Amino acid sequence: MAVELTANWAPLERWLAPVQCAEFMWMYREDGVEHYKHIVSRKYLLLDQDGRCLARTAEGLREAPFEQEWRRVTGRTGGSDRDGDRNGSANRCETNSREAG
Repeated sequence: MAVELTANWAPLERWLAPVQCAEFMWMYREDGVEHYKHIVSRKYLLLDQDGRCLARTAEGLREAPFEQEWRRVTGRTGGSDRDGDRNGSANRCETNSREAG
């Protein structure tokens, strides 16, 4: 089980607009899975390197619909904004990570 501590915001930015991305802290990467923690609910959103959403089950990690996991983590519907404005999203997420650290 390899844990890496170099932040990778790209998978989250594939799904979310900058304002939504800012609701998360990047925590770590384990076995190629990015762990993003929601700043209010403290629940984790898990994404692989290709942006596929994963959920923990009794059988281990399984692919899950992003909207389902967004609702579980935030308590809100929606969340997917792939066609939204992406300008500055990486900078906003990196800033959020530095603020959290």
